[in-house]
Amino acid sequence: STYLVLFGTGIASGGTALTSVTINGVTAPMIYAGQQGTDTGLDQVDVLIPQTVAGKGNVNVQLVAEGIAANPVQITVQ
Repeated sequence: STYLVLFGTGIASGGTALTSVTINGVTAPMIYAGQQGTDTGLDQVDVLIPQTVAGKGNVNVQLVAEGIAANPVQITVQ
């Protein structure tokens, strides 16, 4: 299993229930979305990278918290 850890702000209020992540259009299982723990105001999202995107190279990651989409980012999956 490979996990992606994302950091941002404004995510904790939605928590895991109101936050979603897609990787290359595939819904990624979210393990945690909430406060980061040591830095005030910093939120953390832990996502399991779906095996269906293994070896796809550059893929898009889209996070949505409480219905608001963050700017998409790209990661490279080997």
